[in-house]
Amino acid sequence: MNAIPLLIVNFSSAPLVVACVVGLVRYRRYEAVRRYLVWLSWLALLVTVVAIWFQRQHRPNLFLAPIDTAIEFTLLGLMYRRALWPHPVARYLPVGIGLFVLGTALSYRPRLGTAEFSPIQHFIESVAMLVLVGLYYRRVLKALPVSLAPLEREPMFWISAGALLYFSANSLIFLTSNMVLFHSKELSLNIWAIHALLYSFLNGFFIVALCLPTKPPDVTQS
Repeated sequence: MNAIPLLIVNFSSAPLVVACVVGLVRYRRYEAVRRYLVWLSWLALLVTVVAIWFQRQHRPNLFLAPIDTAIEFTLLGLMYRRALWPHPVARYLPVGIGLFVLGTALSYRPRLGTAEFSPIQHFIESVAMLVLVGLYYRRVLKALPVSLAPLEREPMFWISAGALLYFSANSLIFLTSNMVLFHSKELSLNIWAIHALLYSFLNGFFIVALCLPTKPPDVTQS
């Protein structure tokens, strides 16, 4: 019974489309963090469209995964650089982003005829993102006694909530994906359906962040 997993996978990009539309309509009102988020959403949609085209041609599309991950890591990293400034990690994040993109480029070996891919890049991204999310929440919790701003009005709060859920599960999914595919294609489809569902939740959190009222311009770091 693969109908439900296939349905989840096929419609998992619907929240991404909504995020793109909301971001496009409200783009000029956003501060830098949410403008990065709009760029992330539109570039993710572009990769998704290309991936669907390859799928319709009955050709593997997983060679796009490293490109998508590099884009995702770069733009999320720039968001957290703003959110964490002037923390030392924020100061050196551009170096980390550069090394990640360089490592991706040097190790990129597109394999057009296989359904397998290297999970190392995704695992590194997941761990790095969880560290950034942890630093963000640590900063938020330390500021609670003196901050009067409700957390639910902070875009980064919702972005981080989605990232925590998404990357926590993905760190395990990507490490086991090739092994599961080798043992059972049906189980592999179920796992990728879980991944698709998590991606839908992630974009749902992004939509909330994009719908929040616009704050005054951020002048802490450019």
